[in-house]
Amino acid sequence: MGRLRNLSIQRKLTALTMLTTVLALLLASAAFYTYDRMTFRDKMVRDLSTLAATLEANTADALVYHDPETAAGILASLEVQPHIISAAIFDSDGELFADFARNVPGEPNPQPTAPAADGHEFRASNLVMSRGMQFGTQRVGTFLIVTDLGELDQRRVDYQRILGGVILGVSILALLFSSALQRVVSKPILALVDVARHVSEKKDFTVRATPQGKDEIGRLIASFNEMLGQIQVRDEELNIAKDKAEEANRTKSVFLANMSHELRTPLTAIIGYSEILEDDAGEMGLEDFLPDLRKIKSAGKHLLGLINSILDLSKVESGKMELYVESFDLASLVSEVASTVTPLMEKNGNTLTVETADDLGDVRSDLTKTRQILFNLLSNASKFTEQGRVRLVVRRANPANMIVFEISDSGIGMSPEQLTRLFRPFSQADASTARNYGGTGLGLALCKRFCQVMGGRIDVDSELGEGTTFTVRLPGDMDPDQTSMGSMHQLLESGEWNHREMSSVPAGDARLVLVIDDDLAVHDLLRDLLEKEGFSIVTASSGEEGLKLAYKLRPAIVTLDVYMPDLDGWTVLNTIKSDPQLSHIPVIMISVSDQRQKGYALGAEYLMKPIDRGQLLILLEKYSRRGTTPEVMVVDDDPDLRAVLRKLLEEQGCAVVEAENGLAALRLVAESPPSLILLDLIMPQLDGFGFMSQLRKNPALRSIPVVVLTAMDIGPEETARLNGGVEQILQKGAFSLEELKAEIKSLARGSLQA
Repeated sequence: MGRLRNLSIQRKLTALTMLTTVLALLLASAAFYTYDRMTFRDKMVRDLSTLAATLEANTADALVYHDPETAAGILASLEVQPHIISAAIFDSDGELFADFARNVPGEPNPQPTAPAADGHEFRASNLVMSRGMQFGTQRVGTFLIVTDLGELDQRRVDYQRILGGVILGVSILALLFSSALQRVVSKPILALVDVARHVSEKKDFTVRATPQGKDEIGRLIASFNEMLGQIQVRDEELNIAKDKAEEANRTKSVFLANMSHELRTPLTAIIGYSEILEDDAGEMGLEDFLPDLRKIKSAGKHLLGLINSILDLSKVESGKMELYVESFDLASLVSEVASTVTPLMEKNGNTLTVETADDLGDVRSDLTKTRQILFNLLSNASKFTEQGRVRLVVRRANPANMIVFEISDSGIGMSPEQLTRLFRPFSQADASTARNYGGTGLGLALCKRFCQVMGGRIDVDSELGEGTTFTVRLPGDMDPDQTSMGSMHQLLESGEWNHREMSSVPAGDARLVLVIDDDLAVHDLLRDLLEKEGFSIVTASSGEEGLKLAYKLRPAIVTLDVYMPDLDGWTVLNTIKSDPQLSHIPVIMISVSDQRQKGYALGAEYLMKPIDRGQLLILLEKYSRRGTTPEVMVVDDDPDLRAVLRKLLEEQGCAVVEAENGLAALRLVAESPPSLILLDLIMPQLDGFGFMSQLRKNPALRSIPVVVLTAMDIGPEETARLNGGVEQILQKGAFSLEELKAEIKSLARGSLQA
């Protein structure tokens, strides 16, 4: 049966038909043979009994009158009966009176045995019958007769021959019948199998099996087709639901972007004005106003933090949360976070204990999210603990190369029921928790989502009134393919890098040009050309060395060869433009092939080799203008924010031009190109994306540095729409005025130096 399961359906039908037919025939034949044998044995007994009765009657007188010769003569007549082996007459005393024994050549004459009890007995090869001899009513002796079973054996042999012929004939008929049965049964089933295989492989639910009547197979095929129809309808409904869900997700993204803009824009003004007023109050000696101003700024930043948490949670749930993997020293991160939360600990009278293993070293992970997880858990522990202790233990868990953070406290703890809803967004342990301790219930939900996105997990163990322990496990070495080249500045701090010009070049020189090219002849050419024009030159022969020098020296301009070994120019350019520390530096790509569009898309100028001296000097002077008052255009539909930025920029010695939307900005730019543009993205009439598209179409205006200053949450789609045409993206409310000052100075370094 095990082999039968592995056969095809045609062979199974044939084998089952043959097996069933032969088995039925054998069972019927066995029953018939058993019946025939029993019947024939009874016939043999009857025939032998009749013969014995006849002989008994004929020899009784001879026995009574003691005439053995007559009796022997009568017994001799048995010679004509081929199956009779022997016969004998015994007197009443059991003595042999007369006998007959067939003479078989080559075999000894059988000797009559003692008289047996009346009746018959089948032995191994013969049938023995014994009868009492009567004379009147008196028993005078015993008659014994023995016959062989040759006739019975011959009948068995003949029966076997007949049965063999019948089985052969029936098998042939069964084979023919099974072939016809295959056409009736297996063919539609095989066709059904082919349709099922096609559906399984192609995921095509539009095909149907051919109907085959109204019998069982026909009903099976009809049911299969009905099932395919239901699946097809469900699949179509799922696709419609998927489209609706994607549309809803897009609507949600647009809604979040608009809400982000509408909420962050006034918050930016609130935080900005509070910082300005705080500075003014400090300079004017109005110390009484400082606490209130700081409270305004703190409340604005707190509200901004809530908005950012909601948007982060939305990103994770929609699958749009991006990881920025880089190498960093774990012990330094732990020390930094511990220092940050120390004031929170002291506020509630708590003691913070930090225990770190000696083998922490560097890890490769998302630094920002790791810091946020630790900060959220430690601040949470401090909030729910008073006059107690908070303990942070950091260790590696080998061989899985996981980093384990354990944050335990001696605070209020939680019940098993409270633990079940601990990580739900906008949920607290119970109503009294929010009332007594505050909070929105987003911090722990974000921690869990971040851990999941980073390939880790977070567990909690707590007992009501005894404290809580959170255990976070994160990979210590995330996928290298996700690692951003923006972390290259870490390598600069870990090694000694010497360059022949480096000692004489001050970091941040407004006329410093970094030349990254593996061709030393290009180094000499550009040095001879540019030093005559008053530029300072530093050269690098590889992309990696160039990045390290860029992080250390922060040049005003970078010239970059496209084709270099190990790290090509496009990778270096992408690294520079994706790192906030370097993205403001103008980059001029230099190559033997024309790939201008790719260079423009990544935010770089493009020159062809051999280098045109005039074009190069025009580009260099454009990015290193000195001696004039820089003019900054602020493009934003919020008048309050424009007022904040105007005050800030004018304090830095800039001339400020305002535009309330993209159309007004385009008119002003065409009349007088500014040194720098601060651009909002969401505006009426013409938004920031449309403004950038029109601006970059004009070669004369393409070189103007643009900083996007938006409340919108920038994702990959929005970044692609900007097409690499901006120097930096700053999120409203997420930066301080000092950070904005530094960014503006870095973009217009020559004209904004104090």
